[in-house]
Amino acid sequence: MSLQVKKNCPSCKSSSIQISNKNITCNSCEFTCTFQCPICDASLESSMFNTDSEGEHFRCAQCQNVIKTKKIRALIEGGLVVDHHTRCALCNGPTIHRKDINLGNRCFFFPKCSGQANLFGTKHETLAFLDFETTGLEIGKDSIIEIGAIKIDEDGDTQTFQTFVQPSQEVSERITGITGITNEMVQGSPDLKTTMNMLNDFIGTSKIVAHNADFDIPWMITSCIRHGIEIKAKDTICTLKWAKKNEEPRASLGALARKYKISHNNAHRALADAATTKELFFIFENCRKIDKPVAPLKEYYEMCKQIVERYSKYVQP
Repeated sequence: MSLQVKKNCPSCKSSSIQISNKNITCNSCEFTCTFQCPICDASLESSMFNTDSEGEHFRCAQCQNVIKTKKIRALIEGGLVVDHHTRCALCNGPTIHRKDINLGNRCFFFPKCSGQANLFGTKHETLAFLDFETTGLEIGKDSIIEIGAIKIDEDGDTQTFQTFVQPSQEVSERITGITGITNEMVQGSPDLKTTMNMLNDFIGTSKIVAHNADFDIPWMITSCIRHGIEIKAKDTICTLKWAKKNEEPRASLGALARKYKISHNNAHRALADAATTKELFFIFENCRKIDKPVAPLKEYYEMCKQIVERYSKYVQP
């Protein structure tokens, strides 16, 4: 049995990487490598590999932990690093992180480690943390220029989505000053219809989490309405509203990142802001001061239809 990995081969750059047993190989060239146990870093030479209804897994001969092969795929696709020095404060297990997008250390066994087993409540759910960067604030008239999203599935595995988007107008110097995104960076990027289809498939039926959902969600819905895309997700959670319900004195993403010591080095870049929103979500969820504010996406649809009609001549291709 083998699992395809959505990551280009480091040797030939093709998208033919797969995991089989304890090996990572490329079907297009001779690249191959063997991974080690992500928990204890031991060789898997004498470890047993088995397959059941949930897929292939192995039991490490040294630490005796059972790891699913799809967990290895999630680590590779998410660009996640296993940290054996920074240990989980709850179970002393290794942690994982992704430094380039401020994705802080989280227990390798999340959400099933001791103390976190009920983090999602009685029913585990898939969450997608979303952020857009745009050429301006006028939804329906301005353009999306970058999309960043992080998805955590029921097993706690993390996937990321990031892309520039071809705008229908130039990126102004003001927006470049805020985001660091230039016209050269978005040149040749996929069009909005293509990226929204990709984003919709990535999010699936996950609950969408955004800091200021009243901004990001209408951007997503109006874009999908214009291009005939049926959104699969049904609900959204706004961490800005959650912060205000928690009576935070300052509720901007930057202010909350500073207060809770969340690394936010690439502020106003979509994937970095999505990562900061993710960290903030779990801080609020852990303290359980106020229940998270869940709202159905359908509450936004009537307003978004009006925006599409009002700005019909400003369609971003």
